[in-house]
Amino acid sequence: MNSFLFGVLLAGSALLSSCNQQPTESADTKQPAPAAAGTEAAATPVKAALYECPMGCEGSQSDKPGKCPVCEMDLEKKS
Repeated sequence: MNSFLFGVLLAGSALLSSCNQQPTESADTKQPAPAAAGTEAAATPVKAALYECPMGCEGSQSDKPGKCPVCEMDLEKKS
């Protein structure tokens, strides 16, 4: 009975500890190299996010103040 309980606890802890791991990037998912400098496309400039949620919610970055779309907290200015 003790070995069964130990096995269940070991499996449960392995599952819980693997939840926060990020998947490794393989060669198949890498982005292609950028084109040569002589062939510049009409690229739109990317605005840097100046405000973000203090809780770090995904998708909360913004270039203007407001509320987080996830948790409704006020966005804070990034330093």
